[in-house]
Amino acid sequence: MKTKTAYLLLPALAGLLVGFAPETPPTTVVPSAVAAVPAVEGWYFRAVSGYPAAIDFEPVVLFKNGEYYEIDEEPLETLNVAQSKSKRPIAWGTWRKQGATFYLTNSKKQSSDYRLGSGNWFPAYAYTGAVKLKTGYQKVSGGNYGNGANALAVSKINFPDATHFTEGVNAGISTPNATASRTRAANGSYKLRGNMLELTYSDGRIVKKSFAFGAKGFPARPTADMVFIGGEAYTDTE
Repeated sequence: MKTKTAYLLLPALAGLLVGFAPETPPTTVVPSAVAAVPAVEGWYFRAVSGYPAAIDFEPVVLFKNGEYYEIDEEPLETLNVAQSKSKRPIAWGTWRKQGATFYLTNSKKQSSDYRLGSGNWFPAYAYTGAVKLKTGYQKVSGGNYGNGANALAVSKINFPDATHFTEGVNAGISTPNATASRTRAANGSYKLRGNMLELTYSDGRIVKKSFAFGAKGFPARPTADMVFIGGEAYTDTE
């Protein structure tokens, strides 16, 4: 398993662009009457690389029907599979297991192999109550994008007790000709069950996000040192 330092390596450009998007409040997710999500075989996360980051971690759900899904913001409980495949086909693919090796084939028919204990494939775990959340988590993104452009965004979420949360974002970008920064803060109450984190903001908005604990040790076991919230890897600040 990677050290905490590895967890904090800067994620890909997509995360940075989100950090500097126009201020838009999270959207309330309302379950719709759609066909049930396929039965789940297991949750995992893999190490991936991307510009300008050296490494990041990405949660993946394997379904018993042989499909896999790169879990994003929305929890499986409210996922519209057909809509997701239409809007985000790159997140879907197929998988098989041969011996101890998992083979994943993406939407472009490109295959990759993963094996537990190899350093790039780990189990992820639902919340059961056995492992408690840490008080605070953060996600650091950004980097040097060339031509003198540098950016950094720090997203934090804190759980001071068993029912309340606070969150905030501090972001800044600089170029040879200009600099800009922004901050955002919010708070409210939360519920955590299985693979879903439900946030009720102080203004009444309810946002449901996918959730999973990371893993440590060999054989692997769940850890609260790293969690996946809305498909993003956060590390504890304790």
